[in-house]
Amino acid sequence: MRRSRGRIDVRPKRLVNRIRQALVLDPSWRFARDVTRLIWDHRAYSLAILAVTVVQELAALWPVSLLGQLVDRLQSGDVGNTVWLLLGASLLYPAVVRGNVILRHKMLYETDFEKRVELTLRVSARGDSTDIEAASAAHTRVLNAVGGIVSATYHLLGDFTPVIVKVVVVSGSLLAYNRLIGLAYLASLGIPALLTVLFNSKLRVLRDAQYSVMSEASGAGVRVISEKGQATTQQRFKDVMRERKAVLVALVRKSQLFLCGREVTLVGSQFLVVFLALSMRSKIGLTPGDFTKIVGYTGQVAAAFIGAASVVDAIISHMRAYHVYARVHGI
Repeated sequence: MRRSRGRIDVRPKRLVNRIRQALVLDPSWRFARDVTRLIWDHRAYSLAILAVTVVQELAALWPVSLLGQLVDRLQSGDVGNTVWLLLGASLLYPAVVRGNVILRHKMLYETDFEKRVELTLRVSARGDSTDIEAASAAHTRVLNAVGGIVSATYHLLGDFTPVIVKVVVVSGSLLAYNRLIGLAYLASLGIPALLTVLFNSKLRVLRDAQYSVMSEASGAGVRVISEKGQATTQQRFKDVMRERKAVLVALVRKSQLFLCGREVTLVGSQFLVVFLALSMRSKIGLTPGDFTKIVGYTGQVAAAFIGAASVVDAIISHMRAYHVYARVHGI
């Protein structure tokens, strides 16, 4: 069917093309595309990092399980080789972590080099930075955008996998003890997750202002140095720095308040699971070792979840830096 006057063309091919064009123009989509391309282009590193991270998190949970076994065996006095296994498991974890850090940083530095060269040459080719102040501001925007892409790649591979592994293992263990405890545990993670979404939506405008004023401050500072003794240039630099200070103070104040609320909610929700297990310990036959495992597991997940939520905050912040870069340079 052809498009007729007064009607909207709803052919599937045309709709797909319009959606594709809208995505291409959206900086968030281009940011996600660049991150995905980096991971795919370095897929050997990416797969190795994911594999090592899974082993790392299983190694982190193993001592908790062994500790629970040790607590139960203390009553009988026959601890067997559990203590030695606990020692070995405790030593294994830091060794795997160090190897993971080496892998992740090797990929970080390689991707940082590639993206910095690519975006710098792209901005240079446009030729719209006609003086030293504009060039310095453009370079700062490039650095912020590259930092966002590379950091998102780094954290996606190494900081979200631990949470997934721990949630799967811990929820499986809790469901094995009791379905109600397991489901309550999974539900308890939903509240801080929603707070993370709310937190980042509230700070979006401030983050855009943060990266905009950072670029302006860099350009104005370079101009003050290159044009020695110019009162007008110096005053503009002071005004920009004053604005930068106000934005950063507001951002820190609001972000810390939101972070505190999210962490308190997460810790409180985890303790609800612990209290639920305590109230049902006789009914489901929880041993001291089982309770030790529950406390250890939920504590590790809470710590990992807080870390992952902070990474989400950082990635979204970096995405806003990419927005500022794309908006100014039309790229």
